[in-house]
Amino acid sequence: MKRLNLRKEPTSRHTRPVQTSGNQILLNKIRSRRRGMRNPRVIARKYRVFLKIAVALSGLFLMGYLSYKYIYLSPKFAVRTVSIVGGGKFVNLQDFRNVSEQKTLGRSIFSVDPKELERSLKSNFLGAKNVETSLDYPDTLVIKVEERLPVAVVTSGKKNAVYYLIDSEGYILGEVSDEFMNLPKIIYEGDMRVGSFLDDRVVPVSIEILSEIEKAGLNVSSISFRERYSKLYLGATEVYLSNLKGIGESVRKLEKLYKNLLLEGKSVIKIDLRYDKVIVLYE
Repeated sequence: MKRLNLRKEPTSRHTRPVQTSGNQILLNKIRSRRRGMRNPRVIARKYRVFLKIAVALSGLFLMGYLSYKYIYLSPKFAVRTVSIVGGGKFVNLQDFRNVSEQKTLGRSIFSVDPKELERSLKSNFLGAKNVETSLDYPDTLVIKVEERLPVAVVTSGKKNAVYYLIDSEGYILGEVSDEFMNLPKIIYEGDMRVGSFLDDRVVPVSIEILSEIEKAGLNVSSISFRERYSKLYLGATEVYLSNLKGIGESVRKLEKLYKNLLLEGKSVIKIDLRYDKVIVLYE
């Protein structure tokens, strides 16, 4: 008969327990909690950064509040004086001062916007070509006024018509005084009133014609403007120039023709240079 071997096989002392799914879930939770725990040093470092930012913001807020209270609102920096330089001929200085002071006196000089003030004054006083504003701390506002300059006299050409001064942009400055009667005269058929602008095509063409006529040594008594042409008078001679052609070239043709006609002793009623062929009418 065979003997049965009843001896047990030796087992290892370090045999690991069998991992079940429940144990694995528990271990995962423990590891997750350990990873979620914050390092005290990291927490302290972040707290110090936050504290520094809070202190800096508090300091800025305090400085802003003190500046607003003791500088911005301080009577020491309230506008007390408005100094105006220039003006007087075509800008009424008293009205200009009244409007400027109404907008600024008593206000903090830090609250005055120079550019906005300049725009407002220019829109109210068209006789001022340019306005410059500067702040003279602690309480003075300086305003420089550049007035428009008259370049010609404009009139309707009718009997007893009023003569007005205009600048290079066609702005009507006012009625003509004796000191400006020697300026070139332009006849204009549109509406004219002080403080308004002529048709923006009139002045550039008229001034160019007058400039070229002066260079040529011709004596023009008046100029009237139309959309496509201009009419001027050389003594009793009526002259037509096209506004669509080169003014300088037309005036040079006129100079040569007119002087030759005078040398020949011919009396001319009309010279028309609006077309390719010059038209001349004699008495």
